[in-house]
Amino acid sequence: MPHSICSRAVSAQELEAIHSLRNYVPKLDAVEDAYVLRWLRAKEGRFEEAADGLKKNMIFRKAWQLDEVDDWTPPEILEKYCGYGFLSDREGNPILMSLLGNMDVEGMLRSVESKDYIKFSLAAIEKGLKLCTERAKHSGRAFEQMMLIFDLDHITSAHYSSKQFASAFTTLVVLFQEHYPLVLRKILILRAPAMARVAFNSMTPFLSEGIQKLIEMPSEDGWQKTLDQYVDLDAWPRHWGGRMCDNNGDPKGEADDGREHSERDCCRCPSKIRYGLGPVPDSYYLEERANMEGFDQLTTVYAGDKHLVEIKVKANAKISWRYMTEADDIGFAVYYDKTDAGNDITEMDLVFPYIRLECSTVPLSGSVKCELPGRYIVEFDNSYSWLVAKQLRYSVKVEEAHTTTTYGIRLTTATELCV
Repeated sequence: MPHSICSRAVSAQELEAIHSLRNYVPKLDAVEDAYVLRWLRAKEGRFEEAADGLKKNMIFRKAWQLDEVDDWTPPEILEKYCGYGFLSDREGNPILMSLLGNMDVEGMLRSVESKDYIKFSLAAIEKGLKLCTERAKHSGRAFEQMMLIFDLDHITSAHYSSKQFASAFTTLVVLFQEHYPLVLRKILILRAPAMARVAFNSMTPFLSEGIQKLIEMPSEDGWQKTLDQYVDLDAWPRHWGGRMCDNNGDPKGEADDGREHSERDCCRCPSKIRYGLGPVPDSYYLEERANMEGFDQLTTVYAGDKHLVEIKVKANAKISWRYMTEADDIGFAVYYDKTDAGNDITEMDLVFPYIRLECSTVPLSGSVKCELPGRYIVEFDNSYSWLVAKQLRYSVKVEEAHTTTTYGIRLTTATELCV
């Protein structure tokens, strides 16, 4: 049952490559060899591609603060209304359960920033990776992989029609494909109605060939039989096709008996499933008027164009931002110009990797610490749109030792700067 790519012993050539990658790629000292090995095997041993992927991944992890994600406090609504948890397969490897169908996507994304939903999902993946690491210590394999199960029970039309959710979920999928190679061994989509299959087909252009091969979507009547191939149904919650209830008779296995668990128990059943509380009360909704306030700039980003903001900072300054559109999505990134006079952002160093999210209902905000002094470029991107101009409200600020500076001057147009 284990995938041959992770059960294969580490060769002497791979050990040498791992050592070379550690010397070549900055900031790999904090990760284990198995982490580097995933990238090396994902690129089939091609050193330069593995190095490039690892470099970009280090930038991604810093931008999303994933190395400190255990200290992050998610918005309360995500903890209460996003159903997820971990179970285990027949061998004891972790299975991340995502109760996507039970989530009120419209209510959630009227209450939190879409990037917080993405980070919440990334935090769950990070937890799964740690469980894989613990499991590998018991199995003796180079590393372990986990399964991902989407349960679409109670899915509604809102899941298909919400532009905010489509934007956030697509971004999450893209980030996962780029930064979590060889983490998944299987993706099961359970209780998928016909409309969900149509929606899935519309997403295939965003999915790599490797990810598409992992996906299995059994029929609505046959999903339990498919599940039986991967899990022990006697030790699996009844709500998901198994024959087990917890001590309180809960078929979802949500209740916790409060007992101490061994490290091996944690690998086999590391966490209860949070089923989620259903529809989000409108008391959580962010006020529309408040969303529209606090911006320093209003501009139009024309179709095929970019809006760029130039910033000069001292070392260890913090750039923070907040922005929203009147409709639709917009791309965003932050670059560092090490030449201090560049005119091509594709040749600059990424500081905050590109994301493209719908942000007309709830603004997006964030910040990044600038380790190096010099010139930074904040990009608002609408170059992918052929016809639609975007009305953009934004505020960009720099915090240094004792000062805060607001930036809002347009640097240039896409035709004046090579992009």
